[in-house]
Amino acid sequence: MDRKLRNDPAFAEAVAEANRRYATERDALLPPNAAPRPVGGVGGGTGGVKCLHAHYADHVAGNDNPIGSFVAPWVEPFDCTVPCVDGDPPAVNPGWSEPR
Repeated sequence: MDRKLRNDPAFAEAVAEANRRYATERDALLPPNAAPRPVGGVGGGTGGVKCLHAHYADHVAGNDNPIGSFVAPWVEPFDCTVPCVDGDPPAVNPGWSEPR
């Protein structure tokens, strides 16, 4: 992903925009006096790519995240027969077990 960022300006700009959007949305949820303040974008990244799982989660949450959408075909479809988290409030589903 870092190589793709270096070699594909359109991809790099799309990732930068995803990081800006993510940081803006995150910061809007924080109280003004929160300390320490988080930095970076998706997964706390401040340069390069880290935390592919965070980019994927951002994508699955319905956001425009080019890294998340790039990763999606590698992990989908999931082979879970029941959800691992269920209920309100969400909790570990007692009927779930790790896929073998």
